[in-house]
Amino acid sequence: MMNLDTAFLPNQETLFEKDFLSYGYSLSARQWGLLRVDGKDPLLHICEIAVNQVNLLDVEDRTFQYGIVVNDITRIPRGPFFIQQPVPVVFDLTRRKTLNQVTLSCIANGYPTPEFQWYKEDFENDQLVSRRIDPLQSQRHTVSGGLLIINNPEEIRDRGKYHCVASNQYGSIVSESVQLSFGFIGEFNLKRSSENGLEHWGKAIYCDPPQYFPDIQYYWVRDVFPNFVEEDSRTFVSFDGNLYFSSLENIDRGRYSCNVQSTVSSNGRNGPFFSVEVRQHPNYQQLKFPNNFPKSFPEAPRVGEDVRLECVAFGYPVPNYNWTRKGAPLPKGVIITNYNRVLVLPKVKVEDMGDYVCRATNDKVSIEGAVTVSVQATPVFTIPLGDMHMDRGEDLLWTCEAFGIPDVNYQWLRNGQVLDPFTLEPGDRERYETRENVLIIRKLDPERDQAMYQCKASNQIAERYSSGQLRILDIKPSFAKKPLESDIYAADGGNVTIACNPEAAPRPKYMWRKDGFTIGSGGRRIILPSGHLLINPVSLEDSGNFTCTAENRFGSDSSTGRVIVLRGPVFIEEPPSRILTTVGLTEQLRCRASAEGILDLAYIWKHNGITLRFDSSPIDFHDNLEAAHYIRSRDSGLEIHNITLAQAGEYECVAKTSVGRISTKTHLFVYGPPGAVGGVEVYGDTSSAVIRWTDGATNGDPIRMYMVEGRTNWNQTWAVLAMNATAKDVDRLTSRKELQMTNTVSPFSTYEFRISAANTLGYGPSSIPSPTFNTRSDRIYLPPANVGGGGGKTGDLTITWKPFVGQQQNASGVYYKVFWRRLAGVDADVTEESEYQSQIVKNSRLAGLFVATVDRNRRYYYTPYKVKVQGCNDVGCGQESPEVSIYSAEDVPQIAPNQVAARAFNSTALNVTWLPMDLSRKQMRGKMIGFRIKYWRRQDKEDASVFYLSRSTRNEALIVGLMPDTYYWVRVMAYNGAGEGPQSERFLERTFKKAPLKPPTTVQVVAVNPSTVRVTWRYVAPSIEEEPLIGYKVRVWESDQDMSTANDTLVPLGRKLEAFVTSLSWGKRYNLRVLAYSQGGDGKMSSPTWVFRMGDDSDVNSSVPLNMAIFVLLASVILSICQTFTYNFALYT
Repeated sequence: MMNLDTAFLPNQETLFEKDFLSYGYSLSARQWGLLRVDGKDPLLHICEIAVNQVNLLDVEDRTFQYGIVVNDITRIPRGPFFIQQPVPVVFDLTRRKTLNQVTLSCIANGYPTPEFQWYKEDFENDQLVSRRIDPLQSQRHTVSGGLLIINNPEEIRDRGKYHCVASNQYGSIVSESVQLSFGFIGEFNLKRSSENGLEHWGKAIYCDPPQYFPDIQYYWVRDVFPNFVEEDSRTFVSFDGNLYFSSLENIDRGRYSCNVQSTVSSNGRNGPFFSVEVRQHPNYQQLKFPNNFPKSFPEAPRVGEDVRLECVAFGYPVPNYNWTRKGAPLPKGVIITNYNRVLVLPKVKVEDMGDYVCRATNDKVSIEGAVTVSVQATPVFTIPLGDMHMDRGEDLLWTCEAFGIPDVNYQWLRNGQVLDPFTLEPGDRERYETRENVLIIRKLDPERDQAMYQCKASNQIAERYSSGQLRILDIKPSFAKKPLESDIYAADGGNVTIACNPEAAPRPKYMWRKDGFTIGSGGRRIILPSGHLLINPVSLEDSGNFTCTAENRFGSDSSTGRVIVLRGPVFIEEPPSRILTTVGLTEQLRCRASAEGILDLAYIWKHNGITLRFDSSPIDFHDNLEAAHYIRSRDSGLEIHNITLAQAGEYECVAKTSVGRISTKTHLFVYGPPGAVGGVEVYGDTSSAVIRWTDGATNGDPIRMYMVEGRTNWNQTWAVLAMNATAKDVDRLTSRKELQMTNTVSPFSTYEFRISAANTLGYGPSSIPSPTFNTRSDRIYLPPANVGGGGGKTGDLTITWKPFVGQQQNASGVYYKVFWRRLAGVDADVTEESEYQSQIVKNSRLAGLFVATVDRNRRYYYTPYKVKVQGCNDVGCGQESPEVSIYSAEDVPQIAPNQVAARAFNSTALNVTWLPMDLSRKQMRGKMIGFRIKYWRRQDKEDASVFYLSRSTRNEALIVGLMPDTYYWVRVMAYNGAGEGPQSERFLERTFKKAPLKPPTTVQVVAVNPSTVRVTWRYVAPSIEEEPLIGYKVRVWESDQDMSTANDTLVPLGRKLEAFVTSLSWGKRYNLRVLAYSQGGDGKMSSPTWVFRMGDDSDVNSSVPLNMAIFVLLASVILSICQTFTYNFALYT
């Protein structure tokens, strides 16, 4: 292959963004070559062609319909062409009993329908001879259409190559030759000797297959069929049929058998079993590749086949495998499988050729082996022959081109016969010339040259044909199929080409007329060699009727079309040249143009030369950085919403039609808040700072004030330190500004500052943070906050406060001084202290907490104290906090509740009561929180008790969740913050029996008056497990409310089983349920829920008599009940 660099023209300009190639001529270098271009200049470059082939550039798009009136496209006369070429066939001899015939097929089309003949190719006297198969001469052969059927095929007589010939009245073409072969599998040897190997050494066991054709697959079996050998990192079955062990182990001992199966049949053969013995060896084998590994299957692959590369190595430890490719990465789509031993190249391509390297590695050593993939390619036509429709007397240059590896050779055929100069008629030898893939026929003659031609490309692998039909035409000019367009639109000042495409052979002469006057070629109007008329530039005087007349020796024909010259668009409204606006406002740029009514008028808006892309929503502009700013208005204008500084610049409106485009521009100036300041510097001391900076852009309005923000190493949140501040000029030459900030910063802090400038339009963006600035240390300024305490262990005084955060510490070495003194209590034995006791707290883990031991004899429990805290650091101490009163820790109560009693509340609850407690300090030893109630069943031990916590000082509590009709023991004890006191005496009580288990049935609801309903139900009979009934409850609530809002109507036992529910409201929907109750509690409610409505608003507002209103109410109730019953029934079913 030639050096590609030499194909480029020398001394080219910069190559930036020139990603396209063009073939051109260099005047300076005086040579043709490749030129790098940017791909934006159309028709700028030309290509090279032989002078005697220039006439081929003006080629008409002729087909088989050219010169023929077509009514049915399936009946267009044409020669044969193949749709499907025959394919090779392998006859499976083992299936002769079920299918004793073989079929070869080729399919061709054409009109008239082609006839087929089949030929068998044989060698006679070292010459390839094709013998026609005549079904009339052989009963075994049948030819039907393009099918050749061979009955009872015989291997000796029938194997070989075959091809078919398709013919009709326009000529004949030959198909590709295909091979008919016979597949078989022989038998294995009946016995086979055993195999021996060494432990930790590699071993290859050969299959020794029988003879076969065309190919087989291998399967290894161990001990018994079908116990197939499972491949692992040590064991591998290769496509060469052998079984490989990278390293033999004792577990590999056994009996093995090799089995094969034909690739064209389901039949196979089972090989004999033989023994494999493994002997011990003192050493292990070093890594090595056996049997020419790595290998390629197939060894000589063809393009499009799957290539399998295998790699296996002998040695111990068992190696790992890795595949690479010399000089290039592995092709895309490769498949690496079988523990990385196998690399598959699916449908291999020419570019996949190269050396593939397999690396085998274990803990000891690494080895490499390479296999070369060199593919072959059957000929493939890159330029097929195609059909030619030529004029009489012209010269034909017919080209075909095919690619193949190895290189292809060409041969030309006419009507199935090789074009041999020695077999041509003497008059044709001068006219016919073949140059490899080029056929030249001079002075075409329809009587001698019309035929079917084929280009045959062949190499050592295969041969391929490309066919084409040569038609030589004599046709009078006709515009029947392609007349001139009736209306041809052209743009004033543009150019137009009026196509003149008559069917004619030989090529006609063209004459043009405008409005009856002949047009000469020249000036603005040029008649092209193709017959087309080019007008450039177009003017208004070109409007009119143009007639093209085509004439050859067989006659002439004319066609006329009208040229309509259209003007380009004109602006009728334009935006002003300058627009001034402010950030945040909305501006509308108006742009409107007029154009010819039959033309579509489109508008394009550009911002600084970049086209704005619109859709149904605000456009995505500049890669979505400033979306939702631009909307196209209905009158073709541009609306700019929420204007920012980025929207400033030049805007261009382009009005465009198919015949022209115009544009107008305007400049948008945007005033806004100032830009960010720069060069921020900070100087200062303990609590003051001096900040200097340089102003940014004013954006149309002078800067009036500034905002200073700061953050520290203690808090990364920006905080405003100065608002609406004014600065002074430090240096007018450099425009430096300065602002002094007093008592604004905190000591012992690292600060960053940023500045925002403002004008009358608002504050602009903040500057980037200044360099860090450290303030000097100082004493603490503030007293500790949230001083308090209390609680803890008996005898302790717990004091708490809020520790200083970093910004409040003002220096390192922060610690605290804690002060306390006892106050006089309500008891006489508690005396007041006059002096404060103090303690320094430096433990950072206990910051905010100090526990003082004030009572070792449990005397000063729950005693008031005055406390205060002071903060200090390495510089000094700050202010003391205000005094706060707290209490020392509590002690547990010393008394138990008296006269504890329990009474059954219902079947699952007991109400426990006791006498009020003495809440004095001596007895309670603190502030009482509540009571703990201990209860357990009589038959259980007290250890199994359960506690109920009552956080109330009331002398009663309700225990729930108990078992019905069960005795419970109960104890009560008081508790405070220190814990619980002594237990009371125990008390025994029984819960009531169960509440009614059955609901009332047959509930009926009847309206009595507009605000009352009558409810009836059936009696509920309690069982022996239930408490006797006390009565019934009729529960009613509004449908849109919760049941907790229900009202109950009580009916005592012994009265009539009915109730009147009153005070109901008109137009409201109610729910109603009935239940029985006893001392055990409320029983189950009736089901389903009754839903009814007390009339509606129309009944209330009408003059309907009372009895009629009750009738309406009854109807509403019944309808609601029916609907509810249906709904509930559907739910239950």
